[in-house]
Parts: sequence; structure tokens; C-alpha cells
Amino acid sequence: MKKHLSAVIAAALVLSLSACGTLAPPQRAEMTSTTTTTAETTTAPAEISEPAVSTKPEISEKEKKELENNVFMTEFFNSPITFIDKSDIADQVLKNCSFEHIEQIGNGMDRISLSSESGSGIIDVTCIDMTTSDLDCDLGNMIDSVGDYYYGLTRSSMKGVSDNDFNTNFRMTNTVVSKGKYQQYGLMQRSDGMATQFGYAETYATLANNKLTVVSGQFVSTDMMDRQAFTRLMTSFREKIPF
Repeated sequence: MKKHLSAVIAAALVLSLSACGTLAPPQRAEMTSTTTTTAETTTAPAEISEPAVSTKPEISEKEKKELENNVFMTEFFNSPITFIDKSDIADQVLKNCSFEHIEQIGNGMDRISLSSESGSGIIDVTCIDMTTSDLDCDLGNMIDSVGDYYYGLTRSSMKGVSDNDFNTNFRMTNTVVSKGKYQQYGLMQRSDGMATQFGYAETYATLANNKLTVVSGQFVSTDMMDRQAFTRLMTSFREKIPF
């Protein structure tokens, strides 16, 4: 009986295992190897461009001289100088003046505004005491620089008049020991097809006994006789300035 029971149990066990399928060892999971490839990028060095060559034109000799003159005049006016009233010169000369005139005194300068029926102009009279000046400058260079400076101002006050309008130009500098004299003038004439203008500009400067005196003026008119009268007026001023 026991043998029969054991045989039955064994048979049942075999059937049970057959119904569940074949027992197999657990499968090993496959190892997946991932390789990361990095692409190396080579960057070419940036080209360094050369700076652009400046096309600015070189300064002309005239512009260079004007620049040097402006620098000198800045030092000149900043030096210990004293302005002197010379309105008495204008009072004497203007007694016989044929132009209408208005005199203004200020900032170390005596300005006379002139006018006629056909034109107008100005005359500036300046006197400077150089006794206490500490400028280290040659006498000739000083009188040159001062004269050119005032002549440039006078010419620029002639509205609408250019360098090409001047048909006569004269410039003179004279130095003797401790004295110096400067004169520059120009005559202009121009026409626009309807009217003709006549003009004159002059600067006269002297340096004597440490006193610098400058007379600078201009006049423009459609009447040639006005120009002649103005040149005579400037001559009268020159005669009143000691040298």
C-alpha cells in the first residue's frame, strides 16, 4: 500500500513539472556598450586686419604758421602785460574824418566804426605796455606774430571777401636794436555783375620803449573814392604812432 501511494505521488509530481514547462537557468542580460564619439572642431585663427591708413591731408605751411601764431598769441595775452588807453590818438585823427563814426572803448581796445552812403568799415587801436612781460621771444618774431594776428582778424571781419578778391598785397617788417615795425595791407576789388566793390585792409604795429601799439582797419564800399579816403585815414593814424 505504501509503495502504491509513493508511486502515485511521484507520477503526480512529474505531471506537475511537465505542465509548468522546462525549468531553465535565468538569462543574463546583455551588456550594451555605448561609445560616445566627440568630433573635434578646429577653428581657424581670426585674421587681424591692419588699421586703415588715414587719408587726412597733411597740414599746409600756411595752416602750420597760423597754428604756431595762435599758440604764441595765447601765451602773449596770458603774460603779465598792461593795456593802455590811447583814445587820444583817435580823437586827434577823427577831427578831419569824412566818414560817420562811432567810437567804443573797452577790453584794452579803441574801436571806431565807420560808415558812408556806399560802404562801412572799422579801425581798432590797441596799445600794450610790455615792461613786465616775461615772454622769451625774439623781437622780430614778436612783431611778426602780433602783426599777422591783428591783420588776420581785420581781414576776417570783411564779410563775403575772400583772399582771391585781393589784387594787391604788401607786407613789411623792420627791426632796429630794441625797436620793431610791421605793416601789411591789401587792396581788393570784386564784381557780381551788377555792382563792383572796392576794399582796403591794413595793419600797422610798432614796438618801441616797451610799448606795443597796433592800428588795424578795413573798409569796403561800392564807391572807389571811399577806399581812397580810408587809406588817407589810415596814413593819419600811422603818423600819430611813435617809432
